[in-house]
Amino acid sequence: MAIKMVPDIGSPLTVVGVDLMAENFFPTYAEYADYIMTAGGYLAAFMGWGGDYVKNIGIASAPLTARKIYDRIKAGTMTSRVTTRRATVSRSYQPEFKSAGARAF
Repeated sequence: MAIKMVPDIGSPLTVVGVDLMAENFFPTYAEYADYIMTAGGYLAAFMGWGGDYVKNIGIASAPLTARKIYDRIKAGTMTSRVTTRRATVSRSYQPEFKSAGARAF
């Protein structure tokens, strides 16, 4: 079984190229590029479009997508821990609101 140059070597190189270009030129959309390559590659392979090249793009970009999803989940748990802490309220005296009500802090 021989290595096919375009599907077996070109697909991973395409994924690396797209990922590096997206990170450098469109950093806000770089994560979406990984998702599109993975979902598009698997969907095209399922529908019989693009052959081995497109299928291998989906396969080669799957670890990038898994890492991005893991980072999102990890960041989500860290954020929820920070937001569940009780906030301390400062009750400082503000003279401009002295006549606002009978109750003073």
